Amino acid sequence: MQTVSDLPEIDFGAADYLAAPLPVLADYAARFKLGRSRRGVEIFDYDLCRDTILSRSFGTGHPRLMQVLGLPEGPALAYKRNSISFHDRGETRRRLRVPLTRLMGPEGSERFRTDIRHVVQQTFAEIPRDRPVDLITALCDRIPSRVYCYWIDAPMADAEFVSRTSHIVQQVHTRDPQTTQEVVAGFERLLDYVDDRVAAARKAPGDSLLSDLIRATDAGHLTEDELRNWIVKLAEANTDNSSHQIAIAVIELASRPDVWAALGADPSLVPQALREVMRYHPRSLSTSRETLEDVVLDGVLIPKGQAVFPNIGAAHWNPNFFPDPERFDIHRPDRPAHLNFGGGIFSCIGRYAVTIEIEEVITHMVTHHPGLRLTASAFSHSPMFTSVSRLEAVLDG
Repeated sequence: MQTVSDLPEIDFGAADYLAAPLPVLADYAARFKLGRSRRGVEIFDYDLCRDTILSRSFGTGHPRLMQVLGLPEGPALAYKRNSISFHDRGETRRRLRVPLTRLMGPEGSERFRTDIRHVVQQTFAEIPRDRPVDLITALCDRIPSRVYCYWIDAPMADAEFVSRTSHIVQQVHTRDPQTTQEVVAGFERLLDYVDDRVAAARKAPGDSLLSDLIRATDAGHLTEDELRNWIVKLAEANTDNSSHQIAIAVIELASRPDVWAALGADPSLVPQALREVMRYHPRSLSTSRETLEDVVLDGVLIPKGQAVFPNIGAAHWNPNFFPDPERFDIHRPDRPAHLNFGGGIFSCIGRYAVTIEIEEVITHMVTHHPGLRLTASAFSHSPMFTSVSRLEAVLDG
């Protein structure tokens, strides 16, 4: 039986990976199912990625991540320790998920669509139409942060703070201790902000998501700390990730005039086009797990406590599951599913709401701005994420 040290070594700092990670990941997957890097064991096979995401032999990788970052004792680390990210499979994680799953499942999220559409329309009304505009600032950051403000019944003027802070705290996934001080300060500001919003909602309850969660707390389904932690988590994970996923979708769709025109002619194609965007160029290039026991994967013994990374980008470009994976095809069958949102007890609770956000943005753009012209775009990539570093366009180009 092989051990981790026998696996081929992967260098995510290599120039070819940083320039075009998806073909590189596909090449790895064609040659081996498992590898190793400085961060841990790398999984490249679709089946193994999916099974690792779902398997009860693997837990969350966040405790180890906090160790790597060296988060000091204090409010930020206390929040992380008590949030759902630190809880492996079991009753606590299940209990924490239940209230959010009920409120943000497929039907629950659909009740947000009308308000999300209003946010999208309002945001586009503020964007100049006849000259190049930085869409990251003017659109991609504003939509999810404004939706978050709607969820917690906060003034829309708070959206800039929410967006900026979300970008800061998401630096935890860089695994770079040089970001630790800024991340800690960001979490502390976010925790104070959420405490204020919870207090305000208790004084004047309404029909917002936050008020619904307060009612779930009063009914005994969450503690006060768990309520606060969920509202922090929604800001931490949603706004940064959603901003980049919106930007990726705009670039991949608008850079293909035939696809853009097809969506404009038939906006009902937008959901399947977005599935292909998330398959072809996922925001999450990998996700993190940790073995809860000794595990054997493809004949390799992986010991308990080992950091493991299912490489979603490699899985999505596996020709055995997605024929001609380098071809962008909005008519591609919807099975097998993309792995962007995880699965099982580790699935992204906000996935339905996030999808609605992106659907509404793209639908508005293809119907109201069919002549949109990209003037500049650029991606940056890490082992964990695709990020959009530049996105400029003329709406009525």
